Amino acid sequence: MEALNTLRARQAEIRTELTELEDAADGARFTDTQKARWNALNEEFDANREHIEELEARQEVLAKRVADGQVEKEERSTWTRGQRKLVPDDPADITAYRTMARDFDELNRAYEEGAKRLNERMVPALPHADRESTQERIERLLTVADTEDRSFARRVINTSSETYRRAFGKHLAGMHLERDEERALSLTTTAGGYAVPYTLDPTVILTSAGQINPIRRLARVEMITGNTWYGVSSTGVTASYGAEATETSDNAPTLAQPSLNVEKAQAFIPFSIEIGQDWGALVTEMGRLFADAKDRLENTQFLTGLGHGSNAPQGLIAVGGATAVVSSATTAVLAVADLYSLRNSLSDRWHDNASIVAHRATWDKVRQFDTAGGANLWVQLQYDQPPQVLGYPAYTWNAYSSATTTSGSTLMTIGDFSNFLIVDRVGMDVELIPHLFATANNRPSGQRGLYCYWRNSSTVLTPGLLANSAFVSLKLL
Repeated sequence: MEALNTLRARQAEIRTELTELEDAADGARFTDTQKARWNALNEEFDANREHIEELEARQEVLAKRVADGQVEKEERSTWTRGQRKLVPDDPADITAYRTMARDFDELNRAYEEGAKRLNERMVPALPHADRESTQERIERLLTVADTEDRSFARRVINTSSETYRRAFGKHLAGMHLERDEERALSLTTTAGGYAVPYTLDPTVILTSAGQINPIRRLARVEMITGNTWYGVSSTGVTASYGAEATETSDNAPTLAQPSLNVEKAQAFIPFSIEIGQDWGALVTEMGRLFADAKDRLENTQFLTGLGHGSNAPQGLIAVGGATAVVSSATTAVLAVADLYSLRNSLSDRWHDNASIVAHRATWDKVRQFDTAGGANLWVQLQYDQPPQVLGYPAYTWNAYSSATTTSGSTLMTIGDFSNFLIVDRVGMDVELIPHLFATANNRPSGQRGLYCYWRNSSTVLTPGLLANSAFVSLKLL
């Protein structure tokens, strides 16, 4: 898969260079150097195309063989004499489920089982995707977080077939669809948009972060298939001692039900009709671009977003987020004493699981505090980033301010990040804008557009003053 993605990316580079050569000539004859480069690029393009076609054919055959073997194995192990078969031979055939189930309960069980089988053989199409972690994530969604009507399971089944993936790519390129392809797309249409094939969907597939953004590794992440997450929170139970044979005190905690509405995020990519004609490369590149855009947006908004009122997540250090703040001792100066002040401002109950996050420039400043082998910070700082500061795991989050000498800059936060919640609504949809119009005369520009949208949000579960907040931030006076 990596080789195929590399070849497709190279084809896009060759097309760009060919276009640049033609533009540079501007209708004149090529120089000998230009002609040699033109011929070499075209030869490489043709060779790559043959290689791509061979790899695609091999993958198609291999996928079919693996699928046949897996189905046979599952049927032997799952269905004993007297049990009915609920999942069709092709788990991606959504219509077959309805003909095999006797009632809605049986149908929903079949959807879940079929989606799990597809998940076992799933290979993410996004570069750098973590297959094992992604499969575990999907398994948990199917088992724990799916809706009663198995909407996520049906999404996996609908978008996993070869027919759907082919139709999705051809639709984005504005190409003619065969009848079976039109039918496959019609099963997932949502107000004009189409579900991204789940092997390409960055709301499902885990990829390595393009930003220096550790928050998803540290935070509590919940996945839903609806619009609102509901939880239960409490300040805790108060225990007490008592005399023998006396009535116990009432230690009942006060329970609350926090909720979080997921917000719509969006991105738009214009592209030329010519690029769209190479729809195979477009689909893979689209997935990579949207995954990167999603990560960059979250990198900022999960730190500084202003919350539901602004149609954005509530960031860790936004107003109404981690409101507990401690200021530096000296105006526009970060000093060793400020680190200790930050640590001591965090309530005792949060210290055991606490971590510290800051911009790389801040960690560089911290590294310069101590030149005596750890006397000030109790640790020898080394390598590119200190793994711990004052005994706490330290992480780089480059959305923080890098201005270590500017008054008002929030430089770092300490806290128990299990109290920072990220809620993902699974599923990304894409709509094709078939023609974009130039602003000069409102005529078509020879471009199309992809409008993509997904939903998630974040919040601090235990905000408040220093005595209560699970997080404290350091700000320069």
